[in-house]
Amino acid sequence: MEYTSYFAASGHKLGAFFSFIFRFPYYPFGASAVSKVILQDLGNRVLVGKDDEPVRQLISMISNDNYHVVRQACSSLSTLAGDVSVAMKLMKCDILQPIGAVLMVSSASEKLVSVLQVVVTLAIRSDTIAEMMLTNDVLSSLKVLCVHKNPEVQRLALLAVGNLGFCPENHHVLVAIEGLRELLVQLTATPEPRVNKAAARALAILGENESLRCAIGGRQIPKRGIRILSLDGGGMKGLATVQILEEIENRTGKRMHELFDLICGTSTGGIYAAALSIKSMSAYRLEEIYKNFGKVVFSEPVPKDNNSATWKEKLDQLYKSSSQSFRVVAKGSKHNPDKLERLLKDLCADEDGDDRLIESAVKDIPKVCLISTLVSVMPAQPFVFRNYQYPVGTPKAPCVTSESSGTTARVSHKQSGLIGSCKYQLWQAIRASCAAPYYLDDFSDDVYRWRDGGLMANNPTIISMREAQLLWPDTKIDCLVSVGSGSVPTKARKGGWRYLDAGQVLIESACSVDRVEETLNTLLPMHPKIRYFRFNPVDERCDMKLDETDPAVWQKLEAATKDYIENNSEYFNIACETLVQASANSDTEK
Repeated sequence: MEYTSYFAASGHKLGAFFSFIFRFPYYPFGASAVSKVILQDLGNRVLVGKDDEPVRQLISMISNDNYHVVRQACSSLSTLAGDVSVAMKLMKCDILQPIGAVLMVSSASEKLVSVLQVVVTLAIRSDTIAEMMLTNDVLSSLKVLCVHKNPEVQRLALLAVGNLGFCPENHHVLVAIEGLRELLVQLTATPEPRVNKAAARALAILGENESLRCAIGGRQIPKRGIRILSLDGGGMKGLATVQILEEIENRTGKRMHELFDLICGTSTGGIYAAALSIKSMSAYRLEEIYKNFGKVVFSEPVPKDNNSATWKEKLDQLYKSSSQSFRVVAKGSKHNPDKLERLLKDLCADEDGDDRLIESAVKDIPKVCLISTLVSVMPAQPFVFRNYQYPVGTPKAPCVTSESSGTTARVSHKQSGLIGSCKYQLWQAIRASCAAPYYLDDFSDDVYRWRDGGLMANNPTIISMREAQLLWPDTKIDCLVSVGSGSVPTKARKGGWRYLDAGQVLIESACSVDRVEETLNTLLPMHPKIRYFRFNPVDERCDMKLDETDPAVWQKLEAATKDYIENNSEYFNIACETLVQASANSDTEK
């Protein structure tokens, strides 16, 4: 079917208009019209991306002699490539042929910039597409363009190299290219900020961590060893965690990003890990933000003294209760995650627009990882969102393929890194780590699906140790601080045992933080040089729902945590003195 008849038969309100403008795509006015309708409306993009013929028309426009036509075509193609299925169609329609021709022979900077923008977008869309793109011709052209006289061409070529390197198969190829690492290191010293930042980013993606550290003047691991902070999940119980962090900051006079080399968190702990490291936030500021998160994301609680409520308040309470119950039945979760996602996007926004995890690797901050549960593979696996790559040569986990979806995932074995990635946006990593069953919907992109990290590692201390060993294989762990969100003493189950309690028991078992602590208390004495500190109040007042928003209940938890801190003041002193000493040694060695 020709594209004109396709649009006419589509029944779309602009079908006739599409048929008309696609008759003149090689003229500036036609190219502008095509670009405008594609950019402005998702429905238009879906319609254009459904058929090969209009896609081929756009691809052929890349070779046009008129720069305006090329620019508009590339703008349209970059937008269409935002969808994985359409991006794959672009590859099947041989988009690499005109792209390769432009990259190899064009001397016009404006044309190169437009075409490179398409390459950058396609390369990050999926590993499959990135692997298809890494041909010898494309690679040779990109390497040449990395030293182009135009800084914007350089920047985009470096971004393309980095994005191609996210694909594990490409990663092996790129790190083996003679002279590439030296070229990237050289470009980190150029006076053009856009170029040296993109070069540093490429080094980070390729796992050239020591070269990157030297290039940006980053922190050096102290001779005494690695300092790790591990943060449990717990929903609103995380107010206990942040209170303990505030105490550590008070006693050391330093913020968390100044005290630790690696910060790891699950769920609420993941939010904290990102805020404390990537955003260099103080614990006090974090507490303020997190309380606001709870009030916005979770429904307001029913007042305990319901008899004193007005009829309007009672009606509002009934509505909220009914709507939540309906949502659990219809959607499988109690709360709508849209509010959380909006808040996370605002919190994670970067002034430069660089909000992918790996972008923070070029800053002098701790390494950070957030733990989620990958449920799109069977059995489910822990998934590590991180702002770093493992060093070159670290064994990679083998691939398995899902027959139903055709997607691939990396399943770990004992000498490899866990399944994970550094290419996701920060807000996506936090959202995936916080997708607590019953409370929030799971989180999905076009390939994977995640649940709350607490299902696999609510206490992520062991994972944090493994990540540290993979990141710095020749350096021992010096100090390990693990912070919980409060537990309740063991007690008899109310009402005795009931069949319906089986699900609750499974959740309790999966999310228990005590088994990890018991394991560490058993094994760490065999490694006496690791100084381990575990902070976690155990008190009846810590018995709180994950989505609790009643300030009175919060105050009970905070009071229990305050008592815990006072009763363990000497233990806090020892931990803080250890951290201050290690931090001072690190500052001296810089």
